[in-house]
Amino acid sequence: MTSERAALHHLGWIDICEHLQRLMRTPLGRARLETILEEDLAGRGDLRLRDGEQTSFAGHRSADVATLRRRFEELDDLEAALARSAAAGSIGESLGALVDVTEAIGGARHGARLGAGELAGVRDLLRAIAAILDVCGGGAAGPALARRIDVLAPCTELRVALDRAIGAGPEGEAIVLDGASPALGRARQRIRDQRARLIREAEGLLRDPGVREVLRDRFYTEREGRVVLPIRADAFSQASTPGIIHDSSSSGGTLFVEPSALIQGNNALREAHLGAAAEERRILEGLSRDVGAAADALLDDLRGAVVVDGILARLRLSQAIGGRTPKVAEARAGATLRLPGMRHPLLHLAGVDVVANDFELAVGAAMIISGPNAGGKTVALKTVGVCVLLAQAGIRPPTSAPAEIPIFREVVTDVGDDQSIFANLSTFSAHIAHVREALARAEADGPGTLVLLDEIAVGTDPEQGAALAEAILHHLARAGASAVITTHYERLKELAGEEPGRFVNAAVGFDIERMAPTFRVTIGVPGPSSAFAVARRLGLPESLLVEAEAHVAEARRSLDELLLQVNAEREALAALRSQLEAERAEISERLESARTREAAALAKARSRKQKAYDEAAVELRGLRQEVKELRKRVRAEGDGEAIVDGRRGERELRDRLHEQREPSKRAPGGPPRELAVGDPVLVATLDREGEVVAIQGSKVTVLIGGLRTTVALADLRPSAAAAEPEPPRTKIRRQQSAPIRTWAASTASRHFGAEPAVVERSVDNVVDLRGSRADEAIRALDRFIDQALLADQEVVLIQHGHGSGALRQSVREHLRTLGCVRELRPGLPREGGDGATIVWLDA
Repeated sequence: MTSERAALHHLGWIDICEHLQRLMRTPLGRARLETILEEDLAGRGDLRLRDGEQTSFAGHRSADVATLRRRFEELDDLEAALARSAAAGSIGESLGALVDVTEAIGGARHGARLGAGELAGVRDLLRAIAAILDVCGGGAAGPALARRIDVLAPCTELRVALDRAIGAGPEGEAIVLDGASPALGRARQRIRDQRARLIREAEGLLRDPGVREVLRDRFYTEREGRVVLPIRADAFSQASTPGIIHDSSSSGGTLFVEPSALIQGNNALREAHLGAAAEERRILEGLSRDVGAAADALLDDLRGAVVVDGILARLRLSQAIGGRTPKVAEARAGATLRLPGMRHPLLHLAGVDVVANDFELAVGAAMIISGPNAGGKTVALKTVGVCVLLAQAGIRPPTSAPAEIPIFREVVTDVGDDQSIFANLSTFSAHIAHVREALARAEADGPGTLVLLDEIAVGTDPEQGAALAEAILHHLARAGASAVITTHYERLKELAGEEPGRFVNAAVGFDIERMAPTFRVTIGVPGPSSAFAVARRLGLPESLLVEAEAHVAEARRSLDELLLQVNAEREALAALRSQLEAERAEISERLESARTREAAALAKARSRKQKAYDEAAVELRGLRQEVKELRKRVRAEGDGEAIVDGRRGERELRDRLHEQREPSKRAPGGPPRELAVGDPVLVATLDREGEVVAIQGSKVTVLIGGLRTTVALADLRPSAAAAEPEPPRTKIRRQQSAPIRTWAASTASRHFGAEPAVVERSVDNVVDLRGSRADEAIRALDRFIDQALLADQEVVLIQHGHGSGALRQSVREHLRTLGCVRELRPGLPREGGDGATIVWLDA
């Protein structure tokens, strides 16, 4: 058995490939995987020569780092594309319908006419390509997967033609569909029509008294595609029932006769069939020519589909074993093999509750795993080896975090008992044969060789075996090879203390009380063999054990007891750590749950407060409407006190509305040093920006989104918009707003003339047209004017901005055409300058 074949057998690679094969959907892919595995087992493959396209199929292992990085990138790209696509399942379904159409495509290339079944295979290939491109094409795939996808040719016209022409018959067989061509549709319809006429004629004969008396049974049947009647042989004569005899029953008592009356109809039916067959041949020939013309692209598509099938199978297997994308590197001095939380994939697939172990070994070093029998030494050794093989095949190894894997070019193993009576090999001889191979590979390529030896140098005298094992490890270390070995030899456990860095101890645990392995690997300490403890637990006589212990040197016995004690304490600490981690996770979960509940309660409280705020806002809008109605009544009746009362009620409701707002976090900084009407500000308590419309001592009225609110000056902060450069304007210090006066006559005139008064902004006397196109602005302006007239607004402010001046000109020209506009003027500096227009309406 070659070293590679032995490694694949020892590490369970054949079982891994069987799982991979079950995940592949195409027969071609499964057959290709079998071929690859046979080549590996026969030792005909060289990992160092496998790169690029040679490793495009699933199961191929490689030692080329660049190739493997691309293969892992392919998995990542495909996983991302499948996660984004709603049609991810269509790839697997379409690949499952693929058959090997290589011969059919080759025949079409040389002018052969393909049958409906062969064309259906080509159609299914193109459907699979379309599904792949639908999920991964159009830039959906990353660069590594795109390299595979970009070579696929959709051949859309050919696929559409095949979809239209080829379908499934009643039994699932491939047939040419009626819609393949109008001529075929007509020919098939002629067949159906002629057959219906022929059946009617046959049924008429069955009812004929002269024919009925000579019938064997009252039914018609077919022979050689022609409708015939079953006539009794003793009653048949050309005189009574003229026709053509096509067949007879096995007894000869029944003749199947085509009556003369049906000959013409049968001939017509036959002609219709011949016409349809000719049209089918013409269609098949045309489609075959199209397939032949696209033969090169179709063969590339077939290979590409099998490659994608392999990538998909590698991804599914990686996901099934809980694999993580590793970091791969060249196997050279200075590199380290790190497998955090490694698990054996076959145990994981079998549903076993696997104990995860951290593993770390520098390239060129040797790890010596010791501990009791059945403690998990061999499982740990095999897990390291199979993780390396998975990485060579572009399959994510099962680790809890991304592994770091030097890609070894040689993996040599000696696991189990390979003794053979036919090869005249004892257990020891079989072990030494594997060791000899490992030494030879290490001499040829030290850093590129990983050696896994289970129970090194057993099967001979223990003292000589230990000496031989120590020499083997030193030889491998001098060659620069990496090694993982399991042993019970005490002598080997001491190497880590003598040559730290070159040799590393590791121990597996065994729970003596439960008589069960823990399968936990601890790096840095040796493990006790615990033979006496295990034997005592299993019930051997105490007198026998005492005698046995007496044969062991006191120092050796004390060392074993000390290691056993250390192992027990280590297991207890590991159990305590696991318990603490579980409790910490539970506490974190409870804390997160409490935070979620707290956030939900706060949101509910804010919702109730917001609801109250909204109700108050509705009440405020209603009160403003009442004030407008009062103004109209004041003009009509001269009742000034009513409007004063309305304004007072509005202020009270607005203050109550402000109190009901949910306070926000106070913004940093202080209030603006200078403040004027029209300044943009940030209301810190509301975390909203607005515009100052009035100032009364330490109280400021701010317009926010169409609503006015009064806040304390201390709650204001400079707005971000205030930092932007603006045209110079006169700053007005904080001032008292004019007291509300009672009047019945219009005061609009004071805002016009030689020294016009500034128009104070309010929620219902300003429209902002900035940023609108001219036609949109005019429509919005007309709506605003209508609302202002209905609300009895005499003076309004149109804010159109400066810009190029086009919008300003359009607005003013339109205003001059309105009969309700009494006068208009540009805005004062505090009103927005020439970026605003003040309008006096004839209300």
